[in-house]
This record gives sequence, structure tokens and C-alpha cells, in this order.
Amino acid sequence: MGDRNFDDLAQRFRKRIYGGLKGDIRLAVLNRDLAALLAPAGGVPLSVVDAGGGQGQFALDLCERGHRVWITDISGEMLALAQEQIDARGLDARTIQLPLQALSSDTRLPAADLLLCHAVLEWLEQPQQALVHLAECLKPGGYLSLTFYNRRALEFRLLQRGSLRQLDRNRASGDWSGHPGSLTPRNPLLPEMVMDWVAQAGLALVAHSGIRCFHDFMTPEMRDKLPAEAIVEKELLYSRIDPYRQLARYVHLLCRREQ
Repeated sequence: MGDRNFDDLAQRFRKRIYGGLKGDIRLAVLNRDLAALLAPAGGVPLSVVDAGGGQGQFALDLCERGHRVWITDISGEMLALAQEQIDARGLDARTIQLPLQALSSDTRLPAADLLLCHAVLEWLEQPQQALVHLAECLKPGGYLSLTFYNRRALEFRLLQRGSLRQLDRNRASGDWSGHPGSLTPRNPLLPEMVMDWVAQAGLALVAHSGIRCFHDFMTPEMRDKLPAEAIVEKELLYSRIDPYRQLARYVHLLCRREQ
């Protein structure tokens, strides 16, 4: 299968993925989960590495808050978009083109106080091994902010739509991708499996949240009737309550390297 390179979809990501209500929910959950780590104003800046960071939206916000930021990706097109933002915002962040699996051996990168890996594992051929590489990139006491596409949410969506044959085909083949150019990953992950990988990699789980627990199950008409702020508020409330968290489109795990 090989790891997914998003050179061909860079402009689509720029236009569609990170804006709007979906992006607001994502940022609200991440900011809430990382608040204690990022809170000290005027303190020592963190070394933040964004692994598979693409355009680096969240990382660049952290750079704007005074942290040292490195954005890495295998896609030169995505990094070019990140560099545009760095230049436009006058930020001192660096971009480095390299695969996630090479992070721990690249001398241009520091051991990370905070390592971001958002929506990457589900696009990799060997996600568990990638998580081991990520753990090796952390300082002792460093944190990994990990998000991934939740297979449970995709299964439920197919059930909800009555796409039972498609569900059976996906389960049999292990390929969950949609049509060519789709942003549905081939290998969405089961949360319980990823949490096992986290423990095996020597990381302790600090926070576990769902991102878009109910947003994607609402009709567009209903979403349009409600204030965006009200939806974000309820998403935050239910993001740590099962069974809603179990059906979230994405899962966020904040993990800490103990040694």
C-alpha cells in the first residue's frame, strides 16, 4: 500500500479541511486537552515538532504563542503551503521534508517537548511501528498529541446509511477508502487498538477525547439552524463521555513519555 503522500490534494486541504465548523471543533478539543501543557505565559518555550504536519495550522498557532516549531512532512506541496503561512505571518518556524519514520534519526530536529501527529497514522502502511518512532522522538517527560480517524465512526456511518454490502466488503478487504481522491483513509484505526500500541510504546495516556462526536451525524439543515458556538460547546461536553466519544470521527490521545 505504501504511505500516503498528499502532494496531489494539497490545494483541496487548503480550501476545505481546516476551515469552518469542523475546524472550530477540532481546535476547541485540542486547545482544551493541551491547555495545562501550554498554559504558562512567558515561561520557557517548548520545542514542538509537527510530524506529518502538512500545512501546520495548529503548530503555527503555537509558534505565534512563542514556542519553537518544526513542521515535517513527506509532501513538498503541503510544506510549501506551510512556508507561505510562515512568511505571511512573520513566524520563525522551520519546515523539513522527510518521512515520519526518519524523525528520530534526523539531527536537524530536537527531542520534542511536544510532538504533534494529527491525522497521519491512518494513512501509513505500518501505523504501530510509526508510533514507536514517535515515542523515540520525545524527551523524557515529553508529550505526544495524537489524532487519528476512528474506524468505529465509519462503521456506524455505513450502518446508518444502510450500506451493509459496502461494510462487508471493507471489513473483508481491510480497505476502507472511498473513491479515488477521497479523504477517507484506507486504514482507519480502532481506538482500543491504538491505546494498546501507546502502552506498548512506553507512553502513558493523559487525556482521551473524541473530535466531532455528533456533528457528522446531524443533517446539514439542522446544523445550519443552530449557532456554531452551541455545537462546539456541546462537542466539548460530550467529547469525553462514552458512548459519544466512541463514535467520534477522530480521536485525540494526549500521551506522556515517562522515561
